[in-house]
Amino acid sequence: MSFSTIATQVKALSVHQNTSPRHKRRKQIIKFRRTRAVHGDDGDFEEKKNFIRTEGTTNDEKDSYEYGIFGKSIATYDSAETSYNDSAWDKFAIALFNAKLAGKIMESTEGTLSSDAKKFSMFSYERLVFLANEVGVVFKGADAQRKIVTETLLELIPETIRILFKKLIKPSNWVDEMNALITVEFFGWLVGPSERVPRESDDVLAAVKIKKCRYLEQSGCVGACTNFCKVPTENFFKEAFGVDAHLEPNHKDGSCVMTFGEKLSDEEAFSAPCYLACKSRGEGPNNHHAGSAQETKCWKLP
Repeated sequence: MSFSTIATQVKALSVHQNTSPRHKRRKQIIKFRRTRAVHGDDGDFEEKKNFIRTEGTTNDEKDSYEYGIFGKSIATYDSAETSYNDSAWDKFAIALFNAKLAGKIMESTEGTLSSDAKKFSMFSYERLVFLANEVGVVFKGADAQRKIVTETLLELIPETIRILFKKLIKPSNWVDEMNALITVEFFGWLVGPSERVPRESDDVLAAVKIKKCRYLEQSGCVGACTNFCKVPTENFFKEAFGVDAHLEPNHKDGSCVMTFGEKLSDEEAFSAPCYLACKSRGEGPNNHHAGSAQETKCWKLP
């Protein structure tokens, strides 16, 4: 799939979205917008969000958040699964990532890709999750899987830019803050709504709170979270920008905190047990307590 082909289809999607009933309904939404988090005059941190309150067909209200590139996508949260309305910009980013990840897989399978991939649009997040699962099938071992995903993420940033960034810009608090801002504004398509928050160690605005990780929710797998998202993302920021990044997923509520400029402990993330509802729970060769509450660690973790 060529870049020009993807761009042409994204343009068509943009025109469709701007004239669709869904787009018109956006104007009826009560918006409480946030462009950034700031410190108040008294030094206390004030939190402002891209928060939207939408009224449903019943008396219940659903909370929604604007996110993604230019804030054009909307995630709606209710008691069931989160629903995402991706903008044309975010669909383009998803399609580009899908194309590059599929290319990595096909390099190791003599140019073939599972026929099941045809079930999903190249613009869909479902295809991204499917391809991530294929990485786990094609590439054996956590290290190999993490390497492939890291390489795919790096290909989203031109090599020249990565080299110049590391040569000209040295690690500092403002660089950490900038990376936090870039994450919120340009990587929402991958993880869903997020916001900048103070770093715990010094209150510098160099951390990102992901409300409910999109990939973790849709994959439903602790090992996939670590091997496809956490470690590759940390490697990406280090290799692309020379910046330390640490992801701390919360497997109780699906949120995640990404902290820039610090190296923190990974003990909890690397020892998390499988979710009870995980489809691959108990499939590991050394998992003697498959499907029971006695499991102490997800079998996909090294």
